[in-house]
Amino acid sequence: MIKIAGHWEIGYNSPIIEAYQWGYPINEWGVDQWLMCPVSGINNKYTKRGIELKEFDHYENMLGSCPELTRVFIEPRTKHQNPDTIWLDDFDHPEDVIYVFGSAQYNPTLKHKREQDVVVSIKTKQDTGGLWPSQCLCLVLDDIRRKENGGNNIR
Repeated sequence: MIKIAGHWEIGYNSPIIEAYQWGYPINEWGVDQWLMCPVSGINNKYTKRGIELKEFDHYENMLGSCPELTRVFIEPRTKHQNPDTIWLDDFDHPEDVIYVFGSAQYNPTLKHKREQDVVVSIKTKQDTGGLWPSQCLCLVLDDIRRKENGGNNIR
């Protein structure tokens, strides 16, 4: 079970446009459920497989909707960030998981990470934190696929 939780880029983007940036990778990599915050009220069918977009008014409610899953917070790595995060390359993906993404204006790790939760960072050449969450999503989902297939591109 793979669930994706994110935060709309209110101000830098709009949910009606951003939904496609999330929905297409969610469809292509076979994600089971898509959760977003805050409530935008947009059309909720952005994937061919009919995965429903479920929106929540608060992050607490969104994360509380799946307490049985391992929480993995995804953060772009910066040179000034907490050094205790795990690099995506070194991370073993849990089977039943919710990957939690923030946005340019909101870092859910700061408020919602519990002691048992994991924070994973994506190594880039510059490590300036310049990736959008939907871009991080693609990297995480492809990392899962590669590791499931022993690094092989063929499924």
